[in-house]
Amino acid sequence: MVTELFYLLLTIGLCGIMWIPIVIERVLRIGLAETIGSKPDEINVPSWAMRLRRSHRNLVDNIVLFGALILILNMVEEHSYTTELASLIFFYARFVQAITHIFGVKWVRTISFVIGWLATAVIFLALI
Repeated sequence: MVTELFYLLLTIGLCGIMWIPIVIERVLRIGLAETIGSKPDEINVPSWAMRLRRSHRNLVDNIVLFGALILILNMVEEHSYTTELASLIFFYARFVQAITHIFGVKWVRTISFVIGWLATAVIFLALI
């Protein structure tokens, strides 16, 4: 597996597990029956859980761009050290963004988001 696809896989894995703490928190707070129900729950949601939801949603939005670029990169076989490094940076920037968003570390969270966005831009520019 090429490096860029490996980091896309890790990013998908990160996105796939980010919802688990949210569901566990909800089950512990309101119970399994209410969690399974379709009633929206916005009462007494801890701030860390709301921040994790926002971070997950943000990653979902960004993984579409990153994933599409990596798949295009793989199809045209334009792999390079730059694209490998950019995909590594994207994954770790998004990992840091998720952790710091949960804990409400504003500047680090924002900077890591920008770094991830720039890594995506580098991959885009490598394809042009």
